[in-house]
Amino acid sequence: MSRVRYAIVSCAGLGSRLGLNSAKCLVHVEGKRIIDYLLPLVADIEDLRVVVGFQEAEVMEHVSKIRPDAVFVRNPSYASTSNSYSVNLATHDLHEPFMIIDGDMIIEPASFRRFLLAAECGESMVGVARSKTDEAVFVKLDESGYVQQFHRSPRAPFEWCGVAYLAGIRIERSSKFVFDDLSRYLPLKSHELECVEIDTPDDLKMAQREVHKYNFSYA
Repeated sequence: MSRVRYAIVSCAGLGSRLGLNSAKCLVHVEGKRIIDYLLPLVADIEDLRVVVGFQEAEVMEHVSKIRPDAVFVRNPSYASTSNSYSVNLATHDLHEPFMIIDGDMIIEPASFRRFLLAAECGESMVGVARSKTDEAVFVKLDESGYVQQFHRSPRAPFEWCGVAYLAGIRIERSSKFVFDDLSRYLPLKSHELECVEIDTPDDLKMAQREVHKYNFSYA
């Protein structure tokens, strides 16, 4: 059992930029849905909360087949809110540290295990990845690997990747994005993940290439 007790996976959004009229977590990448790559990563986390909105019935049905004990948190305002609203809905009653993961990601399992191990120290930690596009939210890191700033430009070596372990940090409903809230707590420790986030058709093509490089051994 992981020492990280709570994980929130945000799967409520429309995914309009992808243009597939599907909840992004249900999009197929190389024969599997995106959520099928994510759920084994959190198999040992005892309290899994999945925020649903767009096509919520389909998402709940699929996730329940793999993780019957998952708790579903409904975001009925998914069309007009962002992931910060979803995270707040899922964590408003939590007074312990928790992990957040965007539901449109494929993460290389070994790098995620290293993230979980690093989180056991109890310090808040932001997941970063090597920058892959010019449209990312980039992070400025200091020499000790702490995030000093989130920014849209200029391009930087690392980008925010939608994964974090948060201790003593609250994500507010009124924030536009999670990284906006995290900015209030900087500097924050970073930890590198090998992953791809799927927001656009080009991201999907990238993911289809990247998954062949990943070792999907979850042991």
